[in-house]
Amino acid sequence: MVKKIIIGLFLFFWGSIAVAQSTTLWVVRHAEKDTAMATRSNPDLSEIGKQRAMDLAAYLRKENIALIYSTDTKRTKQTAAYFSAPMEIYDPKNLVELKMQVQENAKEKTILLIGHSNTVLETIEAFGAQRPVKVLNDDDYDYIFRVVIKKDGNTTIEAFQFGKPHRGGTPAMR
Repeated sequence: MVKKIIIGLFLFFWGSIAVAQSTTLWVVRHAEKDTAMATRSNPDLSEIGKQRAMDLAAYLRKENIALIYSTDTKRTKQTAAYFSAPMEIYDPKNLVELKMQVQENAKEKTILLIGHSNTVLETIEAFGAQRPVKVLNDDDYDYIFRVVIKKDGNTTIEAFQFGKPHRGGTPAMR
C-alpha cells in the first residue's frame, strides 16, 4: 500500500516536471483594427476588435501567461490590454532575435505572442513548427495557435479559433 502511494506520488511529480520543461507559445494575430481611416498607418482597434481582445483574454484565462510579446503597434498592444503579464516589444522582421529572447526570458513558461496576418505563420516557422494553415487573410482574426517547444527542441503545433467566428475552421478547433 505504502509502495503504491510512493509510486503514485513519484509519477505525479515526474509528470509535473515533464510539463514544466516545455515552453508554450500562444501565437495570435491582433484583433480587428479600425479601418474608418484606411490611410492611417497605426490604427486603434475597432469596437469589434476590442470585444475580440476581451474574448482572447477569456479564452486564455486558465493559462498562466507569464510574458507577452507584441509588435510596436497600437492594435497589437491593445489586443494584449486585458492581460496582466508584462509586455516586451519585438521586431517581426527579426525573428531570430525574438527566438533568442524567448529562449532567454520565457523558457519553461507560457507566453502570448501577438503579431500580424503577414507575420504570424512566419513566426511559427521560426520556432520550428510547420504552418498549421496555408495563409492568413486580412479578415482572419479568430485563429490562435499553440506552439509547444519541448526541452529537446522539438515542437508541436495546434490551431484553434476563439471569439466570434468569421469563417472556416472546424468544430474541433473551437
